[in-house]
Amino acid sequence: MTYNWITILLIAIIVGSMLYGAARGFGRESHLVIWQLVSIATGLCALGVSWFLSQRISTFVLHQKTTNLPHIIEQIFVAWQRSPRIAVWIAFFICYLILSSLFHRIIGLFIGGFPVRLPRPLFESRLLGGALGAAMGVVRSAVVGAIVFLALQYVSLPALAKQAAASTPYQTLSHRIYEPWLKPFVARELPVLAQGALQPLSRNIDLFAVPSGPDGQDSGVLIVPKQIADLSHQITHGISDPKAKAKALYEWEIHHVKYDWKKYDDYVYHGKWDQQSPLQTLQTGKGVCADYALLYADLAHASGLSVKIDEGIGGTAQNNGSHAWNEVYIPNENQWIMVDTTWGSEQDAWFDVPRTQFNETHALQTSIVINASAK
Repeated sequence: MTYNWITILLIAIIVGSMLYGAARGFGRESHLVIWQLVSIATGLCALGVSWFLSQRISTFVLHQKTTNLPHIIEQIFVAWQRSPRIAVWIAFFICYLILSSLFHRIIGLFIGGFPVRLPRPLFESRLLGGALGAAMGVVRSAVVGAIVFLALQYVSLPALAKQAAASTPYQTLSHRIYEPWLKPFVARELPVLAQGALQPLSRNIDLFAVPSGPDGQDSGVLIVPKQIADLSHQITHGISDPKAKAKALYEWEIHHVKYDWKKYDDYVYHGKWDQQSPLQTLQTGKGVCADYALLYADLAHASGLSVKIDEGIGGTAQNNGSHAWNEVYIPNENQWIMVDTTWGSEQDAWFDVPRTQFNETHALQTSIVINASAK
């Protein structure tokens, strides 16, 4: 028999909370629930404040020159832009500590003696304590589910993802709460270059993916270095399904290539574009969006897939800039699927994204089609 451990955990939290509430009685349980609700509200406020700060700082750094600021402030801004996720969580914990101390002092003045003033039968009621515990258990389960959701947004955890996908309670929470309310906080801190980077981005791509037609959606030619071709064959060995091949290459790249924030800084802050080939990306294990897209195109083409290299604008209204990504043709589905390995390296959620959803954060301007080699 196969057990879904996420479902078991969520149900166990509710049942355990109900039994614990019944054992404590309504008065003691109400006191605990009030302070836990205060802690949850504090966490939500801290998350909102840290996200707001992140958006403002990222926008400021992207569009303003920071060289006139004191050196230590400039370094903080640059560090924030290089590691926005880490910076957000540092800001979150600082905000949480400040708000927690403030909220506990204020609210403690009003509710500190609340349970003591309840009539004794009501204070000791196990039935009401159990009911309140069960209600609070639902809230605690939702918080645990949120932790699982956030973990899956940041890290590739296939076993956990499989359990989450099979858990009906978790999926219900995900569709009704986490997707609409939590995902916006984790889906906007993804790297794009400055608006003016599209020209060097295009030149960099054209050096290694040679267009053979007029502007727009060109057919192009790729010469794949042997080292990249050998790696592609190694990654896809034993895989015949085209989408499974494309996914295996995506997973390999997002876990072996890191975003090159030095190259980002060189262009955004100093106007210097550091040229590199897909082979250099493979050898150094780092690059920006053009380098990710070129390397993925080489890997996909070497494995017998038709692939596109797309260029345009990526991001949101608050933080957008020049970007590059890929599409892969899946013959048995007769469609192109959307793949962004750059963003995938930051958040493993950018393989086979529905086109309507993908277009919310990606605006295509030019595309080079690399057709699969004839057998």
